[in-house]
Amino acid sequence: MNIINKPSPNFYAGRKGHRPEAIVIHIMQGTLYGTDSWFQSLISKASAHYGVGKMGQVHQYVNEKDTAYHAGRVNAPTWSLIKQTENGLYISPDFYTIGIEHEGDFNTEWTDEMYQTSSNLIRAISKRWGIPIDRKHVIGHHEIYSLKKCPGSGVDINKLIAMANGQLINQLTV
Repeated sequence: MNIINKPSPNFYAGRKGHRPEAIVIHIMQGTLYGTDSWFQSLISKASAHYGVGKMGQVHQYVNEKDTAYHAGRVNAPTWSLIKQTENGLYISPDFYTIGIEHEGDFNTEWTDEMYQTSSNLIRAISKRWGIPIDRKHVIGHHEIYSLKKCPGSGVDINKLIAMANGQLINQLTV
């Protein structure tokens, strides 16, 4: 997999004692190149670890060992592995997740290239960090922040997980 480095200044060095335990799937609400520009701007105060384009291109914005600013806001989470302090405050999921953005919008159907590339990326990340490839550990952004539809209706996360586990590969259309 060819990964193009597009460094973002919007990250926290390290992970404040945490390690990646899950992968958050996002939709860009735009193009890969527009997202490159947005994440490279200090004004945005946003980033992710990776971006996947419609044709399967992969851009890396933040090193996996560092904290990208992709899922730090929490609202009515449905994700069972969300962490809280003793006082009941949420610990920013940015510290213990890896974020992957995908080109398109909430209603964009994903291309076969996006599914294949994203599933390969999930498999590689999971192997590096010992993250199980299942529905508890590969989640949509809306499962942390309920006010967003992200990643939207254009993706089948269960299909993505099955592909990352080596299933469904022969069912892709060419």
